[in-house]
Amino acid sequence: MRTKLIFFLLLISQLTLPLKGTESSPKAVKGILDLQQLKNTDHFSINLNGEWEFYWKKLLRPNDFKTKKITPDYFGVVPSYWTDYPKESVKTEKFGYATYRLSVLLPPGFRKPLGIDLPVFDSSYDIYINDKYLGGNGTPGKSAEETMPEYRRNFYRLVPDNDSLTIIINISNFDHRRGGFWLPVKLGTFSEVQKHMANSWAGGWAVISMLLAFSIFFLFFYFIAPEEKIMGSFSIATMGLALRPLFTSNYLIFNLVNLSWIWVVRFEYISLYFVLIGWSWFVLNLYPSRLFTIIVWIFTVFFSASFILTLFLPVAIFSNSILVYYPAMIILITYLLYKSFIGTLKRIPLDTMYFLAFLILFIGGVHDIRVSLGKSTGSLGYILTYIIVLFVFIQAAILLFKWVTAFHEKQRLKEELEFMNRNLEHIVNERTLELKTRNEEIEKQNSRIELQNKELSDTIQLKNKIFSVIAHDLRSPVVNILYMLNLLKEKEYKEKYDTYANSSIKYAQLVISLLENMLVWGRGQEEKIKFSPERRDLADIILTNLSIFKETADNKEVSLNFTQIGSSMAFFDKDLLDIIIRNLLSNAIKYTQRGGRISILLKNKELVSEGTMIKICDNGIGIPESKQKELLTTSEVESTPGTENEKGTGFGLKLCSELVKIHNGRIDFESKPGEGTCFIITLPVEKIGPNLN
Repeated sequence: MRTKLIFFLLLISQLTLPLKGTESSPKAVKGILDLQQLKNTDHFSINLNGEWEFYWKKLLRPNDFKTKKITPDYFGVVPSYWTDYPKESVKTEKFGYATYRLSVLLPPGFRKPLGIDLPVFDSSYDIYINDKYLGGNGTPGKSAEETMPEYRRNFYRLVPDNDSLTIIINISNFDHRRGGFWLPVKLGTFSEVQKHMANSWAGGWAVISMLLAFSIFFLFFYFIAPEEKIMGSFSIATMGLALRPLFTSNYLIFNLVNLSWIWVVRFEYISLYFVLIGWSWFVLNLYPSRLFTIIVWIFTVFFSASFILTLFLPVAIFSNSILVYYPAMIILITYLLYKSFIGTLKRIPLDTMYFLAFLILFIGGVHDIRVSLGKSTGSLGYILTYIIVLFVFIQAAILLFKWVTAFHEKQRLKEELEFMNRNLEHIVNERTLELKTRNEEIEKQNSRIELQNKELSDTIQLKNKIFSVIAHDLRSPVVNILYMLNLLKEKEYKEKYDTYANSSIKYAQLVISLLENMLVWGRGQEEKIKFSPERRDLADIILTNLSIFKETADNKEVSLNFTQIGSSMAFFDKDLLDIIIRNLLSNAIKYTQRGGRISILLKNKELVSEGTMIKICDNGIGIPESKQKELLTTSEVESTPGTENEKGTGFGLKLCSELVKIHNGRIDFESKPGEGTCFIITLPVEKIGPNLN
């Protein structure tokens, strides 16, 4: 952005350089303008620019220069205000009077009719040429009471009677903010100067007519489309520009009605206020921004107040508003140029058109500011009004471009609407089907979420129950172990050492079994069970567990029998299957009465494609019929005491069922109350991946 801004400022500075200009026509030097070397004496027109003799606080007549020798106070550059002259050379003030004098050396023997075009002076003047009074504007005097200001553009015809012209102009100003003449005096052959005057007069009326017509056109457009605020603001600005030529340059208002000097100046400034206020809102509507909105409101309030004050205050006061007007106008045009320049870099066609238009407007505005300040060295005078006409044409072209674009957009929308009307039913059906599909997906997702929430709730409840049961069941064997160890410390119990040690070992094994069941079940809930199956011998696992539970079974006088039919090889995870066998054997011993029996059958059914079967049967108390249906599937945790009031956690069978499923195996049971229970496990004999579902 910074690079773009620097490039933009360099571009503007280069474009304003030619406004300073260099004239090839001759210029006055030390009060003398030499036209002796003029080539085309039949048709010429030049500006009497350069250094004029300047006499401050003196109103000198031709006779004054004949009767006494008078030295100029300064050689003042014309056109310019006398307040622009250096104070060290001549101490001028905005109110006062002065005499300008210039000697023009004509080509030898030149006696053709000449024309002299005199612009307005601030704020009254008399002109003498070769000792003859030609005329003037108002009445120049040495005080405000003696001076009467007036604005009229004058044109005089004269025939030189010698080879030189002595031009004396008396100027007085006690009413305007600055005095002097700030527009060039034009001298040339009568026909050339007259033609220039006629063209300027006709051009002025043409500009007024066209700008008024465009202003009414834009205003009408705003009335029928109030949302187009840009048209309303542009109409106000164009109206002010249309009225301004009536009160400047040719002062065409005098062709319609006679006005006093003060009202001519007032209307000139009022038209400027209209231009700036309308232009400010045009800029804001074209390129809106928060900061620029504040600036536009400041301009609007200030120049609206200036409009009211201009109706009552003297010219010397309200004319100073021009010192704010021109910087404000430069801010507006510079902002427009910058915004449209950024749009041009982005290749936006509309901004490119605006940039070119605003660039021309900027050049004309800077030129007119220089003219109004008496800084212009060119012969064009005010040109902004003519440039505005060109700009209005460009604006009309842009408006037409917008209309065409809007028309095409309307046609496109119309075609889309017609297409939608023709295919509305089809579109509605497609949309309905799409919504139905989405609703079904949402319902499925809701069902899944509801199921997951239920499973989560059940799991949490199950965990709470399990931890409650385990906490209770762990406390009892741990307390017994501590009790046995304390007894071993007493001397009278030394002879029962083996008995107490065996009891401690039994209770410790029970604690370990509980902890292992809990850890494996917890991993299963988090789906983190490590499953590493390999082809192993099932008989080894069974025999190992039989040896572990032999003492427990012997204490309860329960017999253990193991039978193997066929191969005992299968694919299984040793640790997981060890937990399954241990839990089933523990339950069988727990629920078998003293003196009962437990039989374990290991049978290979590979020939009938049923895998390897493990069948653990007891002749214990059996399982009540009310619990058989949901024994392996229920989420409830309920522990039933053994035949000799042995404790349990209540989730051993549930854990066995889950671990068998991981092996892709099957677990079933057969039970009759009072007769016993058989648990049948079938495992695959070939390697199969884990079933983690």
